[in-house]
Formats: sequence, structure tokens, C-alpha cells
Amino acid sequence: MQYNPLSKKAKPVLMITAAIQALVFAGVCCGAVWGIPIYGMGNMNIIRLIATAIVLVLAVLWAIITPTVRFRRYKYLLADDRIEIVEGIFYIRRTIVPIDRIHQIDITRGPVDNRFGVAKVTVTTAGAKATMRFLEFEKAEEISEMLNRIITLKLRSQKGDDDVQ
Repeated sequence: MQYNPLSKKAKPVLMITAAIQALVFAGVCCGAVWGIPIYGMGNMNIIRLIATAIVLVLAVLWAIITPTVRFRRYKYLLADDRIEIVEGIFYIRRTIVPIDRIHQIDITRGPVDNRFGVAKVTVTTAGAKATMRFLEFEKAEEISEMLNRIITLKLRSQKGDDDVQ
């Protein structure tokens, strides 16, 4: 079995997400640097300017580097018995969900997702949730229907086994 990579439609969504994260980070950090009064330290404007420059450089690097890293690392596998999702920037997380344990399947699309034709498929088990992100909408629908068919077949076969006993 082979892992599925993200489609090219995911790249702009990843870039917009990283840009929003960078803006929030820069806004919070710069607000803290310039908003907190410092008494008895003389002229702190030079230190504040340096801190602001460092924050802005980090925000720009985040917005440039993380979309590429996320795009390359994100992959998913749909097997007959499980779903595997591999993702991460600094730490790689591998999520494995047994198909037998799935209780609910959701497809969600946010405003940015709608604009670029991608969606998220979230599968819920008794104890957790796993989300396949940045899927083309048609692929998300296909995955949802496939999972529903597999679960239905397994439930019917289990019901048939119970009737035999």
C-alpha cells in the first residue's frame, strides 16, 4: 500500500494558513514588546526595535518555510482496515485509526478551503478524532463514501455472524 500525497490545490491553502499564523504571531509579539511599559531602564526604543525586527524576520521565515515542509510531509493512507495520517513541521505525528472503530464521518470546508476547492474529512471514534486535511473536495467525498461502504459491509457481516450463533 502506498501513501497518498496532497494535491497541488493544498499549496495555496497552506500558504494562507502560514501567513495568518505569522501575522498573529507578529501582532502579539510586537504588541507585547511595545505595549509593556519598562521603567528605570533608560531609553528602551533600540531594544524594542531590535526585538521587533527579530519577530518580523521569524514571522516571514515561518510564512515562507512551513507551507513547503507541511506539504512535503503530509500524507495519508486508506487501507481496508485502517486510516493512517502522517503530518508535522518539527515533530512528525502518525495517526492510525482502525476503520472498525469509526462512529462518524464529517466533511468540512472553511472559507479558505471553499475558495481553493479543498475539504477536511474528520473521522470520529469512541475516544478520538482524526482529520485528513487539504483534500480536493471530490476526493473528500470519495473517501467519505468509501469509508461508509466499508463500515456498512463490516456491520452487515458482523450481524450475519451474530445470526449464525
